[in-house]
Amino acid sequence: MKLRLIRTKNPDKQHVSVADVYDFETTAMELFPFIICNESGYFRKAVRPSVAGYINKLLPKTKAPAFCISMGINGISRSFPHLFLSSGNILYLFDAWPGSYELIGKTIKAYNIGLLLTSSRESAAALQKMYSDICVLWCPEGIRNTVYRAYDYSQKDIDVIQIGRKYDLWHDRVVGKLKHSGISYVYEKVKGEVIFRHRTDFFEGLGRSRISVCFPRSVTHTEKSGGLTTMTNRYLQSAASKCLILGIIPGEMKDLFGYDPGITADMNDPAGQIKEILDNFKDYIPLIEKNYSECLRNHDWADRWRYIEQLIQRRKKWNTEV
Repeated sequence: MKLRLIRTKNPDKQHVSVADVYDFETTAMELFPFIICNESGYFRKAVRPSVAGYINKLLPKTKAPAFCISMGINGISRSFPHLFLSSGNILYLFDAWPGSYELIGKTIKAYNIGLLLTSSRESAAALQKMYSDICVLWCPEGIRNTVYRAYDYSQKDIDVIQIGRKYDLWHDRVVGKLKHSGISYVYEKVKGEVIFRHRTDFFEGLGRSRISVCFPRSVTHTEKSGGLTTMTNRYLQSAASKCLILGIIPGEMKDLFGYDPGITADMNDPAGQIKEILDNFKDYIPLIEKNYSECLRNHDWADRWRYIEQLIQRRKKWNTEV
């Protein structure tokens, strides 16, 4: 079976923002003999589906199906012209929010997508109902377990960390009280500015933390999420770093783990809850260790790719020969 992987062109391996895609691609390349084709970079910005569809019709379909990983649907534009040279292509889409469903539908048709994988279970179900002429399936996010650093509990010197978009309502209720109590709290000081600019710093910071605060986008940015709740990479990264997950745990994650892997945030007295947890941290270590083991066993990108490979093998109608 031949399959082309559209590899990110000259990725910044150290920057946190490209870590998810880079790790997924790297793991896939280790497990499967892909034909690698780098992104050409002709289109660095979003291209209207109508324009992409017109160009697509002009190019002959002579190549093996391509596999593309994209954070948002607009990112697929960078795969030009590779997706135009074959049919039955595969797209893994991280951010498939309800507000983009119509654009996703137009785009997957313009880029010859035969299998769409989304990191959200709800999105996959909704998109399959809307676009029955292609196959849409849920494939949860994963992590590359070997890159994370879980410090010994006695060496963790960051009490609380909230990486990425923070939940302002929770943050505003704890920041002053935690500082007053001498509890270390690392968070986004300037909105939109990453805390750790390099991956090594990110791994170190998360590995040194006791509690990782995680709220889904449906809570932090309700209007942008369209009411959709999904497990993001941050939950798995926290578990792999042996942090206690505090916040709101998506139903997807509970189903995947087979239990509730986190602690629900107390919005009435969030600072008091943090202090209680830290004062009795040893009581939470069994849950932390259970989550860590679960990540190692079932939630590496390798596990996700093996699932995708099974899907590909079952879809006999795809011609995978050049």
